Amino acid sequence: MKKICLFLLLIVAIFSGYSQDSETSDEQQIKNVINLFFKSLETRDTVLMKQTTMVEAQIWRRRNYKQPVEVDMRFSKDDLPLMPTDPKITEIPTRVDVLAGEGIAVAYAPYNLWEDGEFSHCGIDVFTLFEINGHWKIVSTAYTVERENCDESTGEN
Repeated sequence: MKKICLFLLLIVAIFSGYSQDSETSDEQQIKNVINLFFKSLETRDTVLMKQTTMVEAQIWRRRNYKQPVEVDMRFSKDDLPLMPTDPKITEIPTRVDVLAGEGIAVAYAPYNLWEDGEFSHCGIDVFTLFEINGHWKIVSTAYTVERENCDESTGEN
């Protein structure tokens, strides 16, 4: 009896190890898209940006440091092409929190941003993504721009 129980326990352990989804979870896929988006900004890679973002995606910006607060909107296509003369942007999220279900997701990412190697500002990015043909794409972005109370350190997401 002990041998049968041990055998069954071994079988369960083996199959439970393989039952984990070998495909990347939605949350990890979404984090990968967000990180690729940040990489596209830093490398000025318009092809990579188009792979991560819908061309008609809206980008909303809230400048909290201005009085009164300024809010504006543009389309992601307005940011293309990224020109070599544009400042080099390095945007690093301090973390990325993801909620996903039924082909829609929201990613919340506090960030720090440097332009041409100098700290510029911090803020919060909120990305909305849709799963389209098995791939997650950014359909809208809203972000704040803060000039005070920023922690200029980088973080892992």
